[in-house]
Amino acid sequence: MRMEELELVCQEAARTLAARPQRPVPATVVVPLPAATKVTSLPDWPDEDPARFDLLAAFARDVLAPAGAPCYGFVAEAVAADETGDPVDVVVVAFGARRHSPRVTAAPLLGDGLGPFTPAEDLLPSAMPFLSPLQHAVDAAAAPT
Repeated sequence: MRMEELELVCQEAARTLAARPQRPVPATVVVPLPAATKVTSLPDWPDEDPARFDLLAAFARDVLAPAGAPCYGFVAEAVAADETGDPVDVVVVAFGARRHSPRVTAAPLLGDGLGPFTPAEDLLPSAMPFLSPLQHAVDAAAAPT
């Protein structure tokens, strides 16, 4: 799967999650695999980065590594500032793949779903350090033969 395809799969998962009435949109891991795409919401998403890291490390160990997943996505609701500096609810989508730097995009959360996504950009490691176990797991997955 190319990064552009992974981005689209993860954005579609974000749109599906945002269409549900549940708020906030739950933190969710998207795992595209050859047979099917696995979408797992994490309802007990911790508030602190060290606990988030531990939760995603366990997910990587228990789900990504056994599946040999070559890529992942992560979806969550957040608050960002709009062009005037006012807070706006957004859905953030981060995604990564074996031997590719993770990327991030976001879309405003509207009453009836999501607005347009921003252009994807490289995800700085300091921005969401708790995602590193997912990236490490896909980097460690065996390349297809």
